[in-house]
Amino acid sequence: MMERDLLHARAWRQGSDEGWLAIDLIGGDRLYRLQTETSPPPELPAPFLVSGRDGSCVPLPDGGVRLSEGAFWALLDPLRPWPFADGVASGALEAENQLRELVLRFRRRARWWQNLESEVRAGCRNLLRGRKPDLLPLLTMLTDLPLKPLATSARELEPEKQDPAVQDLVVPPELPASSRAMRAFFLEEDALGALYGEHFRPREEQAIMAEEVSASLERGEALLLEAGTGVGKTLAYLLPLLTAVRHGEQRAVVSTHTKALQSQILEQDLPRLKPLLGDKSFNLLMGRANYLCLRQRLAYAQRPVENFDQALAAASFRLWLAVTSDGLREELSHHPLLGPDLDRIFFRSDNCLPGQCYEGDRCYVQRARRRARDADLLVVNHSLLMHDLKAGHMLLGEIDYLVVDEAHRLPAVALESHAVACGPRRLDEIRDLLGSRHKEGSRFELLDLLAARLEPLGKDGAKAARRLVDYSRALRRAFGAYQDWWQALADRVDSVMPQPHQRLGRARVRDKSEAFGIMRRETAELLIRLAEAGTAFADLKRATDKLEDLSSGLEDDLAQVASSGTLLRQLEQDVRFLMEDEDEDWVTWVQPGPESGVRVLGATLLEAGTVLRGYWEDTPYAPIMTSATLAVGEDYQHMMGELGLLRRRPPCRTVTCPSPFDYDRQALILAPRYFPAPGARDFSQAIGEVMRTLAMNVPRKTMGLYTSFQMIRHSCEVLAEAGLTDDPHSTCGPVILAQDPRVPAGGLLDKFRAHRRAMLLGTATFWEGVDFPGRDLEILVVTKLPFLVPSDPWVEARCERISAAGDNPFIRFMVRDAVLRLRQGFGRLIRRLGDRGVVIILDNRLHTKNYGATFLSALPSVPATFGDADDLVGRIEQFFQQD
Repeated sequence: MMERDLLHARAWRQGSDEGWLAIDLIGGDRLYRLQTETSPPPELPAPFLVSGRDGSCVPLPDGGVRLSEGAFWALLDPLRPWPFADGVASGALEAENQLRELVLRFRRRARWWQNLESEVRAGCRNLLRGRKPDLLPLLTMLTDLPLKPLATSARELEPEKQDPAVQDLVVPPELPASSRAMRAFFLEEDALGALYGEHFRPREEQAIMAEEVSASLERGEALLLEAGTGVGKTLAYLLPLLTAVRHGEQRAVVSTHTKALQSQILEQDLPRLKPLLGDKSFNLLMGRANYLCLRQRLAYAQRPVENFDQALAAASFRLWLAVTSDGLREELSHHPLLGPDLDRIFFRSDNCLPGQCYEGDRCYVQRARRRARDADLLVVNHSLLMHDLKAGHMLLGEIDYLVVDEAHRLPAVALESHAVACGPRRLDEIRDLLGSRHKEGSRFELLDLLAARLEPLGKDGAKAARRLVDYSRALRRAFGAYQDWWQALADRVDSVMPQPHQRLGRARVRDKSEAFGIMRRETAELLIRLAEAGTAFADLKRATDKLEDLSSGLEDDLAQVASSGTLLRQLEQDVRFLMEDEDEDWVTWVQPGPESGVRVLGATLLEAGTVLRGYWEDTPYAPIMTSATLAVGEDYQHMMGELGLLRRRPPCRTVTCPSPFDYDRQALILAPRYFPAPGARDFSQAIGEVMRTLAMNVPRKTMGLYTSFQMIRHSCEVLAEAGLTDDPHSTCGPVILAQDPRVPAGGLLDKFRAHRRAMLLGTATFWEGVDFPGRDLEILVVTKLPFLVPSDPWVEARCERISAAGDNPFIRFMVRDAVLRLRQGFGRLIRRLGDRGVVIILDNRLHTKNYGATFLSALPSVPATFGDADDLVGRIEQFFQQD
């Protein structure tokens, strides 16, 4: 019989009633009502009580221990350390059901704990030994727990079910041998239909797209293809790619912008096509910052552990290492103990340890790259694609075919990946490289340690040691000069923008000599000190190149020093470019702090298309680019230019595969003719009143797309006046989920999906890349046409360039860009053939401005107007009654 009980609590609320329910995890049947989350039943002596979502573990007055949910499950289930989707159950019955389900999960995870390597369990015990509160009895309990099968636990042992269509497929269909045959393959039940069985529904638009992609692959032609929502574009390019790869020895790359699309390709589409792959393989590769490098792993694991919280975090890190297969940062993004330490665990570094990372399979970065090089079809994101193009294909290796999905996002990623920027923490990466692995706060202890280790290694070793000392001194002077320079920049910005209202957004630097002339001395001093440090590093490099027969540890440490030299050279180039060099293809800007100082000094290319066109000219393949929004009407010129596809030889083809959805039946578009204009004083109030009307009278899930957080806050105030808040148990109406710029948007999406009735208010994050099929979203409100901010430095400079060329920048650039953004926002609503919903566009410029016709023609059906609130509600009710 166990000496101590292990209880897991769950909070519940139903109307005005609320409470705490707890279950005995060991026995799996006893339930207890708790007075509070920290009050175990008085009849149980010194139990372990798991309750609450905060990260604390505290002793209880009777000798027991209270663990937060996150702390407990971080030990038992490192990849899924949260037991519940939200903090409160909707009633005592739901809490009881959830707790009984949790017992099954506890049994599974306790078996996992018992099957762990004894060395891992012992390491956790050693870390927690002697700490308060004492968790060693809990670990002993988990290790010795007799796990008898539960009557309902048979499902734990059920094999993973495979799709019957794939499971019963004895002979896979032959891949089409030509682009003409590709179209038929997509429409025939004994071809593509054989992979889907009774669920197969041929789509003519998908077949046409597949034929066009296949033809471009055969001819080596660039293709820009717009595929409307519902076409099934991923399958329409994956099958032609697989056909091209399987019929030869070529490699293909698919680049996407969102992780959601990557997951769909890797977890749904490609597994479905597995019978057609033969011996060909596919894999995912992300940027190195997404993987745990061995150097990062060693540095974090060797941190000093000085208190209970650090010991618990260190133990959970060991447990995560025991279960992760890819060492991915995203696995820890919501980890209750390690999430706050992500930047420390995954500190940025462009170099692995030569003596350790390249040997064996312990470095997740190198493991991922090896798998990627072996893959015939590789899935990457746009950022990694751009870095590969910049690096001359050193990251992805030689490829023969490229498909860019979500291509409308590639220009922005190209600009971001080529941007130049300095910030107050620009030197932190060098500190990470040269600071101590064991003692935080010491700047260049690694250089001191290396000098001491090289000094005894003969004449060459002593010389290298002296050069290390010289380099350390030069670095210290350069660091001091950088701090002085940054302070001078902050003082300059504060003198020009003394008031908070002047510090909103980025400010353009038009004349560098005028803007930065007052800090010429600090800039010159910084460049001199950086040059001196560069010279000292070059001397050090020459000295260390003469050393022979070094241990792998010394080689790794010297490699880190070499990385610091590379970073220094880049910093010198960037400072000189930002402060002195004038280039008409770039715009320089400064991002002030909210009240004082500077966040970033940066420069951005004016046109992504120029850079991309140069890359495409230097590659052996012709890119195929697709998205749901590429054309304005039937005009592709805007995106052709943005993607670097103009003036190609042979020219890039453009193809449109329209959506198969019947928008006249599936969607109602409402756009009031008489509504306050966006510049009017009562515009924000009118938007809030529309949202209030919908919340109180239309019981359907609603999302409002905004162009500023200020407008969201105003709508929240109007909604709050009617008692509509973020309380999930309110009886007044839907829960209001408003985006906060300080909080990641992912959690808001999860809450919106989880609640039966909710209203989400979001900005640019939600205009694209998020899908809410069916009743997950039925009302979409576009508060304002999504024009770029005209005062933004990049937008302003881009418009000036277009104007200088004799064109109208508003029509040629601003309107076209906004039309594509509006179409992206509209695409959040109708995702499947059975979906129905209402789009409300509250910007009367659709009716009052000449360019409104361009927006109206881009919508899939003709908007209707509405009058007052009753008319709006009536039209919506009538539309859904037709379902």
